[in-house]
Amino acid sequence: MVKSVKSATKWYARNSLRAYLEGGKDLNWVIGSIRSSGVRGQELTDIFDFLKDHSETTRYQEVYSKCKELGWL
Repeated sequence: MVKSVKSATKWYARNSLRAYLEGGKDLNWVIGSIRSSGVRGQELTDIFDFLKDHSETTRYQEVYSKCKELGWL
C-alpha cells in the first residue's frame, strides 16, 4: 500500500514533533521540519492534540507558541 503525500507529510510532522518533545532535537530543527512538511491549521492542531500527553512540558509549550506566532495554528 502506498501512502498519500498528505498522509506522509502528516506522519513526518508528527514524528518530528515527537522527536523534539522527547528531547532528541532542538526547537529550530522541529520548526524547520514542520515548515518543510507544509502541515498547517487544523491538521497541525490535530497533531498537537495527539501528543497532548506532553502538553505540560516546557518543550510542548515552546513549540506550540512558536507555531502559533508563525500563524500555522
